[in-house]
Amino acid sequence: MSILFIQEAFAQELYQPLNIQKAFKNQTRSMDGNPGIYYWQNSSDYKIEATLDTKKNKLIGSSVITYYNNSPDTLGQIVLRLYNDFFKKGGARQWRINPDDLSNGVEISSIKIGDEVYDPENDFPYPSYATNFNLMLKEKIIPGSSTKIEISWSTDIPTKRGLRMRKYENGHYFIAYWYPQIAVYDDVDGWDAIEYFGMVEFYNDINNFDVKLTLPADYVIWATGELQNAKEVFQPEIVKRYEEAKKSDDVIKIITQEDYENNLVTKKAKSLTWHFIAKDVPDFSFAASTKSNWDGSSLIVDTETNRRVLTDVVYPEGSDHWKKGAEVSRASIEYMSFELPGYPFPYPHMTSFWSGTRGGGMETPMMANNGSPKKYADFVELLFHEISHTYFPFYMGTNERKYAWMDEGWAAFLPKDISEELSPEADYLKDIVNGYQYFAGQEAELPLMVPSYQHNNYSSARVAAYTRPAMAYHFLRDALGDEMFKKALLEYMNRWKGKHPLPYDFFNTFDNVSGQDLSWFWKPWFFESGYPDLGIKSVSDNNEVIVEKVGSIPVTVYLQYETERGKSSLTTLPTSIWSDGRNEVKVNLPPTLKITSITLGNHHIPDVNVDNNYWEK
Repeated sequence: MSILFIQEAFAQELYQPLNIQKAFKNQTRSMDGNPGIYYWQNSSDYKIEATLDTKKNKLIGSSVITYYNNSPDTLGQIVLRLYNDFFKKGGARQWRINPDDLSNGVEISSIKIGDEVYDPENDFPYPSYATNFNLMLKEKIIPGSSTKIEISWSTDIPTKRGLRMRKYENGHYFIAYWYPQIAVYDDVDGWDAIEYFGMVEFYNDINNFDVKLTLPADYVIWATGELQNAKEVFQPEIVKRYEEAKKSDDVIKIITQEDYENNLVTKKAKSLTWHFIAKDVPDFSFAASTKSNWDGSSLIVDTETNRRVLTDVVYPEGSDHWKKGAEVSRASIEYMSFELPGYPFPYPHMTSFWSGTRGGGMETPMMANNGSPKKYADFVELLFHEISHTYFPFYMGTNERKYAWMDEGWAAFLPKDISEELSPEADYLKDIVNGYQYFAGQEAELPLMVPSYQHNNYSSARVAAYTRPAMAYHFLRDALGDEMFKKALLEYMNRWKGKHPLPYDFFNTFDNVSGQDLSWFWKPWFFESGYPDLGIKSVSDNNEVIVEKVGSIPVTVYLQYETERGKSSLTTLPTSIWSDGRNEVKVNLPPTLKITSITLGNHHIPDVNVDNNYWEK
């Protein structure tokens, strides 16, 4: 077989908005994909004490936040995120909620910033538009300094439908997006002023948390970070099993239904306070339950340090899948640590919580709130998907509010191999292809580089965040080869872990590591409207096949042909076959063969028009 390229090659440049141009000009970013020599990033230390009133479903808390201004700018305001203002009556939303969950949002009773005391009602006459509370400062925060923000607040917990947090039936709680949080101030946009209307998710600085949570004594709490006072809240046998699970390769039944029935779980008291510390994480969440099983195992994720990670699951009775959850979680983290991305899992534990509902999942650092799909393959993929968010966006600090594909796309791409291993009856890649192919090229499909907060159409947002970028990563891997793809991915992670990478930092790192100008790939997949469509343009008498790239999206060329003897063969050309901009490629199949039919593509390659994918003599 020989290959002949048709059409002249051409060079492309990637469009760069003015605010991003400024970051490169200021040398906070480098064109080789590294952080610039003047890169900076702000952070906070949170000390939070909160009580969850399980009768009124209300959180009452106080926060002391030390905010570090590492930027070169003097800050005259602070943007505070009050996520639960999403549930305020009359508020703007992109997400359907149950009217019974409407509330007064986050009610702030006191604010002190530095030495200045503020009146929450009168000092901020126009404090917010939706969920961002804009604090105009009496005393500005100068570069290289820190300031202390003290806030007392309360908020109701949704009980019917919620969004990423709520009280479920039988008293199970998953609490996320719950405390007043300082928005990101970065080198590209300054303050992140994007409002939370339900569609956008994470963009947080890397912070430290010291959190004390008080609940009735029959509740067990699992949270981001490490529990500091296990012996004060658990009975001795539970402490013993918990410590055993953190050292065991086998699954340990830490809490069972029998333990609850015999009152052998928590210390006897009216209420208990649980103390957690989490370092270098972008957010903090917790779950609480009076009757959930708790299974845990652990594994070494870094053979150089022998560091172990606890992989545990929390679930009520009722799902056989969840009884295998600790094993699935352990296998997932093992795969991520040693295969792809091949980076040691960065946090001390990963807890997957099942509230008792059927579908859906939501990630937070070290915690995930998952449903229980009917199919085991879907269960495996769901647990893996939410756990993989540990890397993107949490460890990498990406801006999901603007570029959801920088985390959801990875979480949709990464489960492929382990899904095939743990549930071989499933065809994960086929499902991703179908999800993208159905929507590709439609008027509502927007290029990936259109900021995520601009999406108001749910289907458009899902394709842009999940399926199209998952396909892009898949065909980028095909174009570069497994070894180079993994090498570039690990270098990208090493350069930007704990920072705030832009898409351009990702693009530039892959160009830099591979030694290639990949703009031929970045531009159609990420910057342009378009769709994948390959077609058989012609077949000559001596078996010269011209494959045409009808659509603008480059994908793998897969040709399967049959001879009059009934013998079937195939030829595959990598996505890089289109790297120099040609729209046609000539494939010379063996000229002596009497070929009767040729089929282009398969169900692992998206193609919006299959009518031009078949030739028959």
